Amino acid sequence: MTAVVEIRGVGKRFGAVKALDDVSFSVAKGELHAVMGENGAGKSTLMKILSGVITDYEGELRIEGQVQKFLSTRQAERIGVSIIHQELNLVEQLSVAANIFLGREETYGWGILDQATMERTAGELLAQLDSNVSPKSLAGSLRVGDQQLIEIAKALSLDTSILIMDEPTSALTEAEVQRLYRVIDALRERGVTILYISHKMDEVFRLADRITVLRDGKFVQTLDRADTNPQQIAHLMVGREFETAVTRPQTTLGEEVLRVEKLSQPWPGHSKQWRLKDVSLELRRGEVLGIAGLMGAGRTELLECLFGASAVRPQGSIKLDGKDCDFRHPADAMRAGIAMVTEDRKRLGLFGHLSTGGNITMCRLSELSALGVLSRCAEANAANEQVELMGIKTDGIEASINSLSGGNQQKCIIARCMLTQPKVLLLDDPTRGVDVGAKTELYRLMHRLADQGMAIIVTSSELPELLTVSDRILVLCEGELTGEFTRAEATEQKIMEAATAVSV
Repeated sequence: MTAVVEIRGVGKRFGAVKALDDVSFSVAKGELHAVMGENGAGKSTLMKILSGVITDYEGELRIEGQVQKFLSTRQAERIGVSIIHQELNLVEQLSVAANIFLGREETYGWGILDQATMERTAGELLAQLDSNVSPKSLAGSLRVGDQQLIEIAKALSLDTSILIMDEPTSALTEAEVQRLYRVIDALRERGVTILYISHKMDEVFRLADRITVLRDGKFVQTLDRADTNPQQIAHLMVGREFETAVTRPQTTLGEEVLRVEKLSQPWPGHSKQWRLKDVSLELRRGEVLGIAGLMGAGRTELLECLFGASAVRPQGSIKLDGKDCDFRHPADAMRAGIAMVTEDRKRLGLFGHLSTGGNITMCRLSELSALGVLSRCAEANAANEQVELMGIKTDGIEASINSLSGGNQQKCIIARCMLTQPKVLLLDDPTRGVDVGAKTELYRLMHRLADQGMAIIVTSSELPELLTVSDRILVLCEGELTGEFTRAEATEQKIMEAATAVSV
């Protein structure tokens, strides 16, 4: 086995937190090497070091046998190392071609851009990736799957030999995932070495040659895919026997708290006319109501309408505790007793410049103030109470929210919601991008809140997850309600049949 990447004794601290501790392993030339671990295990930190994003660290990197100390991503790219982050780094206001050649623009000389050459080359690169996107299209107008292919095309234009992919399928549809798999197969045929970070066992065991597990910033083990199984990897990740989340025991539900009748959301300028059409549902205290559906089915739009956050005002009736509601803004919904955890926690859920405590108390500052002056003591007490109740793992409420793992960041957002004392909690794909251990903790948290009388609506793109957490499941297809199942009735096949409105 010829090692193309050698990681030797790499360590990294962020203040008092040791993100990486003496990590060593190697990656063979031309292999797809998966790196797995819980959130906070150090995976992304290690990949940022390898790609030149982080330049201050302990230990040594060798690429093709040569010691390398990258001082920038540009320097790493010149050696042949590129990274595609989970949160894509595109300039949405620029064209596809401009993004691919950003910082390396083709010119005629004297600074005049050779737009035609860049668009032609970009088109050729995208064609290699089974994409028919126009190089002239604005990057921000594209679906996430197509945006990801732009990043891969950029890597190809750099003649990348080592490609790092960080959670590449987290926001893709099933069709886009299958296309990505074909692209990965083609890259490997070209001899590209791929380091692949993912929490999804099925895709790792479909793609990987070998799997390296990190835990708490330390190297645990590297295994050949053929010599292991998902249960063993999960055990190595969490350092204990992995407990599969159990389905919530049957429970007696309380009185009706929310009723929605014929809820519709117009879609101006689109041939379909409606994002949601005549959706009706009811929700009882202590109930976890799951919302299933394929990408674009209207799951997020439904929750946004209930929370007063939709771009276009919905039609129909929303009743909370029997009273008609007409929310014009999320603040109206929060005052009435509805809270929401958004799907995109980085862009819409977190205040990256604030501390952990500041993120938790953000929606309750007026109640923690007297005569317009915030009581720091009251704020700290409220934040610490939620940290304990939610089991949030942090160095303290003054720690940066960005220092927390994805699962603990999600708990902070839920804690913020809890401080508003909601009657109804809306969770939009709450376990997206968190590891198997954190998922189990979030499942148990949902069940505990429901047992305390909270009414919860949760969406998820993972059917096993909905079957685990839900008392009842509604299915949307192209904005319309196409199925309703009790826990006893629900199966993955029945849900998929309703989600596609055809037999599968």
